[in-house]
Amino acid sequence: MAGNPNQYIEIGSDGIRFVMEHQSITSNEKTMIPREEVPVDEMPIDNITINGVSNIESIDDDSGQLIRMKYDEVEYTTSGDDKPEDERSFFEKLENETGIAFDDTSQEFIFSENKTGKKNFIDFMRVLFEQGHMTKDDLPYQTKYARNAYLLNTEPVDQKGEQMKRTGEPVEGVYVATHYAEDQKKKYMKQLVNDFVKGESIDT
Repeated sequence: MAGNPNQYIEIGSDGIRFVMEHQSITSNEKTMIPREEVPVDEMPIDNITINGVSNIESIDDDSGQLIRMKYDEVEYTTSGDDKPEDERSFFEKLENETGIAFDDTSQEFIFSENKTGKKNFIDFMRVLFEQGHMTKDDLPYQTKYARNAYLLNTEPVDQKGEQMKRTGEPVEGVYVATHYAEDQKKKYMKQLVNDFVKGESIDT
């Protein structure tokens, strides 16, 4: 997809939502994909900075009337930033445990500079399994365009029984191929989040 998608803030009676415009590749239809939500019980929002506000409009939604405005960048903190570990998002836990960050604006993963790309990739897979987003029952797992290769399997072999390339073992009995370039690794990470992490969606 060329360029960054349009981003909007929606202000309603139930709180504030940050959404991203998604353009269908098969039609001119555009939909809004939720990225983050600040419910009323996590108010107030402190130290908020919004840059490039435009296209302010009032619209009717399933939850009632709300104000929607387009923006370029936003930074803020909320009263819920110090929430317990079990209430943190997948991305917060991922960064806390591995140093792998996720940039909401660019919709891109940022690897920890203290580790190799292979180690970052394996650590990401480990978090998926340790947090219960994936289990061995989900394996073997094949990416969208792979022909005979598995990305993840319970044995270090592909569909033809041949050895997977440069495997890592994020958790016992789970093998991941790690020979991909860094950009490809990050694309597969996005795909895994979309396929297995409930409530999270990354524009790919």
